Amino acid sequence: MLADALTSAVYDELRRIAARQLRLEQPGHSLQPTALVNEVYLRLRTQRQEFQDKAHVCGVAAGLMRLVLLDHAKRRQAAGRATETWLELEFAHAGGSRRVDLLVLDEALSRLGAVDPSLVRVVELRFFAGLTVDGAAEVMGISPATVKRAWKFARAWLYRELG
Repeated sequence: MLADALTSAVYDELRRIAARQLRLEQPGHSLQPTALVNEVYLRLRTQRQEFQDKAHVCGVAAGLMRLVLLDHAKRRQAAGRATETWLELEFAHAGGSRRVDLLVLDEALSRLGAVDPSLVRVVELRFFAGLTVDGAAEVMGISPATVKRAWKFARAWLYRELG
């Protein structure tokens, strides 16, 4: 089956992305890269769609990774445990990166989605999936120049929103 072959082909890449996402977590964080990838991988395999190529799988995985991280943070919050799940978001125009709480970032992304849902998709693909500009452009079916503009705008907007 094509979907099985494609999801198997991206497993290692998903593992790399998960490790990068969780690298800046607070010590003792209960979600490990392998657990994150396994959850995303299981959710990928239950998708009711045909994947066209590796970029398409990575694109779907980006949204799923965001959801898994959010679910984990919300479960920790509901259990009364430390809720901050820090991720590092790069703000090149501001001279570097900033650590942001995932739940706060998700709220900001929801507000950004009200402005333009495609901007949120670019953030998911570039930040959560770690795709290049060309990879994100391929997944979205738009030009790399459009992705660059959207990424620049989204980062500036998030920088302002996250204060």
